[in-house]
Amino acid sequence: MNITRLSILRPVGISMIVAFFVVLGVYSYYRIGVELLPALNTPYVTVTVKYPGASAESVEQEIIKPVEDAVSSVSNVKTITSVASYERGRVMMELNFDADADMAAIEATKKVEAIKNKLPDEADAPVVVKRDINAKPIMELAVMSQHGLGDTYSMTENVFQDVLQQAGGVSEIELHGGRDKEVAVEVDRDKLAAYKLTLPKIASAVRNENQLLPSGPIYTESTKSDVRVVAEYSKAADIEKVRIQNSRGELIPLTAVATVREQDARQQRYGRLNGEPAINVLIYKNSDANVVETAGNILKAVEKLRRDYPDYQFIVVSNDADYVDTALHNTLGTLVEGLITTGLVLFLFLRGWRSTAAVMIAIPTSLISTFFVMYLAGFTFNMMSLMGMILCVGILVDDSIVVLENIIRYLKNGAAPVEAAEKGRTEIGMAAIAITLCDAAVFMPIAFMEGMTGQFFRQFGLTIVFAGAFSLFVSFTLTPMLASRFFKNGYHVDNRFLWQFMDKMEEWAVRLYRQALFWSLGHRKKLLLTILAVFAGVMALIPLGAVGTEFMPQTDESGFTINIQCPVRASSEEPNKVALQRWVE
Repeated sequence: MNITRLSILRPVGISMIVAFFVVLGVYSYYRIGVELLPALNTPYVTVTVKYPGASAESVEQEIIKPVEDAVSSVSNVKTITSVASYERGRVMMELNFDADADMAAIEATKKVEAIKNKLPDEADAPVVVKRDINAKPIMELAVMSQHGLGDTYSMTENVFQDVLQQAGGVSEIELHGGRDKEVAVEVDRDKLAAYKLTLPKIASAVRNENQLLPSGPIYTESTKSDVRVVAEYSKAADIEKVRIQNSRGELIPLTAVATVREQDARQQRYGRLNGEPAINVLIYKNSDANVVETAGNILKAVEKLRRDYPDYQFIVVSNDADYVDTALHNTLGTLVEGLITTGLVLFLFLRGWRSTAAVMIAIPTSLISTFFVMYLAGFTFNMMSLMGMILCVGILVDDSIVVLENIIRYLKNGAAPVEAAEKGRTEIGMAAIAITLCDAAVFMPIAFMEGMTGQFFRQFGLTIVFAGAFSLFVSFTLTPMLASRFFKNGYHVDNRFLWQFMDKMEEWAVRLYRQALFWSLGHRKKLLLTILAVFAGVMALIPLGAVGTEFMPQTDESGFTINIQCPVRASSEEPNKVALQRWVE
């Protein structure tokens, strides 16, 4: 145990080594991400296609089936689930658990790009996202203004959405509510008949006049210029200048048979906040992005929008990061409470502040140093890793308490402080190593379990192993060094009332334990049968249904969602009427 002797004889050197790891741990603490649960490799890829104005049946025939045929050849696809709804089609691919979701998303993108020409011209470009099939928005915003729903929706879609999309960690944004802007060409039927025109001719003329055509390059001796014909409509008045040729060869102005005006489209999406019309913005995060950091980036983007567009209101309706922050702060608070309680118990049972101080210095040192290894391993502060650290408090106490008890035994026998610290540590060195290896043998396999369970418990198991390794190092170095300094004048028994009371409590506990031990050794069959009966009774609670089973415990996030399902072929106004009725009541 030369490292123990070196630590005792060179206290400044070992203090600097320990301080080095502590500083790295503090540095890592402020750079480790924060999540509710560990990052998971979710083997799901989603292809979403918007088809404005299309019914669910049209979306199924013209969007879902071509996309399904294309992505069915993607590697490692386990199941394909499709949802066709009004104006939107979504194809969700579940991959084999060991598949690389990033590569699958790239492959799916190539497949979808290859069949893009088979999709309707009116459909938007397909969006391929690697995201959990059960993913939900991490934040919901409401955009409100006095400019009307059409203008507000246009600004949200063309300006605000781009700003929010640039926030780190954001994968997808969905807009609900508002109205689209459109240019309406209202044809008079009587005038149409009088001029011998038809609706297809008017539609063809309007479409043909809206062109952007490349005409090729023009070369000079030193330059090259690209020429193109720009004949696109920039405002509604440009459409009024269109002329249509009738069956007699006459050019008829469009204004002679129709009225052209810019207006809000028929409302087919509804969004409200506290009963007032609003644009609802649902924001999703990347599967490998942490909730708190992404939510912080979104809030910064929202503050920028508020400064740049004071005429619009940007209201945060829900934010999952608040619940995550609360849950993790409670878990971290439990860790601190555990440390304080441990210190109090040690103070009572170790009979003084010196032993307690040595142990209470060793525990935070091991925990803080663990942050550095967690940072290198790419871990985050989440319920599983913090749970592992809470469990570590009891494990970390063991090494230091065993060391101090043995050192104090040597001090009571008259050994010098330096000799007692070295011999006390050396004598139980292999036992401490064995304890740490036993902990690693228990928790290391948990970290390498397969499937979703293995991903959940990986950080839990490895955090305990990392902390146990640092605890072993500290018990070999820092604890004996502190003991040799704190007890430099030897160990003296304190005869104050508190310690006399604790001595009596200890004698009573030892006497009670001795009686229970003697009874157990004298009634071995009764003891064994009692333990087996209790074990069988406990195990029977699960098949009897007294104790339920589930993958994750239920949580209360202080919110609920109401889904309204209307009859098939009902227009979007029907659920709006139901929702509005419930709101009024």
